[in-house]
Parts: sequence; C-alpha cells; structure tokens
Amino acid sequence: MNIKGQAIKHKTFGAGVVTALTAKTITVCFPEGEKKFIYPDAFGEYLILRDKNMQRHITAQIVKKEAEIKRQRQVKKAEQERRQKLLNFSITANSHAVFDIISEQVEHVCKTPIVSTGRYLSGHSKGQPRVAERLKPNSMCLLTERRRGQPEQERRIIGAFMVREDFFGEDVHDGLIEGHPKYQMRLPSENILLFWDHFDESTTPRWGNTAFKYCSGTVMNHILSEMTRLLVNTDQQESALAFYRYFCKMNHLPPLM
Repeated sequence: MNIKGQAIKHKTFGAGVVTALTAKTITVCFPEGEKKFIYPDAFGEYLILRDKNMQRHITAQIVKKEAEIKRQRQVKKAEQERRQKLLNFSITANSHAVFDIISEQVEHVCKTPIVSTGRYLSGHSKGQPRVAERLKPNSMCLLTERRRGQPEQERRIIGAFMVREDFFGEDVHDGLIEGHPKYQMRLPSENILLFWDHFDESTTPRWGNTAFKYCSGTVMNHILSEMTRLLVNTDQQESALAFYRYFCKMNHLPPLM
C-alpha cells in the first residue's frame, strides 16, 4: 500500500503529509519539519490518516502484528515452563536403560538412533512389545554389544543417547525408543570400554534374554564421564561434553569431569 503523499494527523504535531515509508518507519512532514515514527505501531495511538480505508488497512496490520507478538510470547512462556518442569522433574531409581544391540544392527541403531525394547517373554502380555515404564525425559539409553562367541564379561559399550524431552515410556506401546536429536554419542571401534567393568566384583556378568536392562543414574554417570573423556580431541568432543552436562543437569548429578 502506497501512502506517500497522503494527508495525516498527529495528536501533538497536528496536520502533516507522509513523505516516506519503509517496512519499519514512516516519515511525516509537519509545518515544523519532518519527523520519523515506528511503522505501523505509531498508528495505534498517535497517527491518523485522512483516508479512512487506508487507516482501516493499517489498523488491521497492527492487530495482526499484536496477535503474532502475543502468540510468540505464549510460545516462549510455554517453552520456559516446559524446561522448568524438566529441571524440577522427579528423579526415580534405575530410570536409565542399557540395550543389547546385535552386531548386524549396530550401524543402523547408531545412525537412527532408535532402539527396540523387545517383547515380553511370559505372562498375559507375552509376545507384545515391552513397555519401558521407568524411562522419563531424564533417561539415557546406553548401547552395548557382545559379539558372537564372546563371554558376557566382554560386553562393550558402543554408544549412548538421551531420550527425547517429551518421552514417557509408560505411554509408548510400540516398543520403539527414539533418541534425542542432539544428545547422542558413539565410541570409535578402537576405544574399548567394557560395560561390566563399572560394577563391583560381587556383580555377576549376566544378561539373559531381554533386549534391555534398567540401570542407576550413578552407574550411568561414571560410564558417560568415561565415554566423554575418550572423545576428547575428536570431532565429537564438544557434542559429547554438551551431552554429559545435559545428562547431569537433568538427573541432578555432580559432573565427574
């Protein structure tokens, strides 16, 4: 809309003529000289065009702009409340999971990253996907592998990811857990980090037939700090450190590095 040359009135400066208009400012020539105002905001209280149709058009722009500002504020407020809720999240025992990834699926799982909880082996839910009801937005999924022919104590850690911030295991019934788009890491094949080394000698290395096992935050803290140290001076250094800090923050745990 071209309003250059249009007669206009200001509550304080009186009658004038529009001499220039940009996306953010309007310039008006008054008897005492030119003045600039914020466009279209100034029309909300100070400026009135003689042309009523043009005035209505600008008023509609102001209403639309104010509605968008209000929407953005609501979105920002909702995001702040969501993040505060995450920080105040009630931490439960053994709310993390360790997954057994078969060798043929390692590349796929690490790239996706999506893991399966497997299926119930007995009971009334036998054959149905296992529900990981303990996993919450603060949970980490540790990926491990025991290669064919190796003893259980040789189970190695291959990677990890946080669950998505809106993830609640009790609501997921298809058995698939999708990783957080940002907080993921993978150990290079030359870095050997054994899972059972993070438990005392009284713990027997035993897995069984399940796809995953629950694990405590304390154990995960030690494991993740070691993984992060192994990735120093690699292209994953910054992302691994950000992952580790996020994990500790979400689980109210002291960083070990």
